[in-house]
Amino acid sequence: MSEERKVKILERSSREVRVEIEGEDHTLLAPLMSRLLENEDVDIATYHIRHKLMSNPVLYVKMKRGDALEAVISAATTLAVEYDEFLARYKSAAAIV
Repeated sequence: MSEERKVKILERSSREVRVEIEGEDHTLLAPLMSRLLENEDVDIATYHIRHKLMSNPVLYVKMKRGDALEAVISAATTLAVEYDEFLARYKSAAAIV
């Protein structure tokens, strides 16, 4: 049961991007920000949520070099793969024989 989430690009320039991610919170944004900051080409990666119940988080990324949106996509893809691997291992370990 996969829910579809909407991602809206609020601002984009050659080295910066601000992205609103519908229906998410710190659970996704904190690891995404951390993963972005592991990239040596990322200068700034941060997010804010104005009001947890009434607004969506906005992720801001500024690059030293490279495309900020591509960095976000790469970090999100890497996290998705890691989460899928964790889920598979968890299900395998939790299986009752």
